[in-house]
Amino acid sequence: MSTPQLIVTSGEEKKDTDPMNPGQLDKALPATRLLEKRRMVAQVQEALENQKIEFAQKEEILKKREETLRTKDLQLQESLIGFSKFLQENGVKKKRAEKKASDEIRLRLEKEAEISQLESQLVQLKHEKNATHADLERMMFYHKYLETVIETSEGFNEINDLLMRHATLQATNEDLKRHVESCSDSAEVVRTELQAYVKSSSNEILNLDNSISVSKQTLEKKKGETAATQLHMDSILHAAATKTLARSQVCMAAEYLFQRICKLSNISHFPYNNPLKQLDCVGDYISDLNHIIKAYKIKCIKKEHEAQRQREKEAQQQM
Repeated sequence: MSTPQLIVTSGEEKKDTDPMNPGQLDKALPATRLLEKRRMVAQVQEALENQKIEFAQKEEILKKREETLRTKDLQLQESLIGFSKFLQENGVKKKRAEKKASDEIRLRLEKEAEISQLESQLVQLKHEKNATHADLERMMFYHKYLETVIETSEGFNEINDLLMRHATLQATNEDLKRHVESCSDSAEVVRTELQAYVKSSSNEILNLDNSISVSKQTLEKKKGETAATQLHMDSILHAAATKTLARSQVCMAAEYLFQRICKLSNISHFPYNNPLKQLDCVGDYISDLNHIIKAYKIKCIKKEHEAQRQREKEAQQQM
């Protein structure tokens, strides 16, 4: 086992330790080796303590430097904050100064515009004054004329009375004009309504005439249709009367024939009232009578044939 060489430096002092060689340590006694080991451990412990002290000193120095840097940083931050406040105050002051300057410029421009407007108003008022003065000089002639009229007139004592009378007459004239215009407008409205009414009445009369004409045509058509219907009804009634007469005649003939065969026939018949039944009986009777006549004729013919044959036999016998 080898033991490293430890060098401890504290400040400016240096201590050199020369441990025993391994060969010498192996040859030494156990007690010597134990002492040597303890001495080496003590040296290592001392070196560690010295390093701890040196580390603590360096740490203290670093803490002082860190504190110094922190203090300088705080001072720098405070100076930056102060400078920022200074800049902000300067910015606010600058804005205030700029606003004040712009307000003063705006106020100056407003005052200049107001001065220009007042100057133009002054010029306009001067023109109005000159025009009014000219009108006054022109109206003085009328004033003198009105004074002359008042002096010569008995109904007016002052110019104001004359002017008021003129204003009254002028207002009355305006009222009359408005009344005339209103009456003219009313008359125009009435005239327009009358024309519209006449036009609508004319249209209504034309429509009514057309309706009357159409109604007359419809009436004539209906009269023709009624006449045709009446003729048709008359023909139907005539045909019905003819058929009724024929039916009555047929019924009477059937009744007569039925009564006749009831008298002539040896067979008792049921007293029918229906002409068809009566005609059936008559038909049966005539049919039976025809059969009887045919049978009689056949019998007569047979008798004639027998008589002729008898005569022929007698003639043959005589020959």
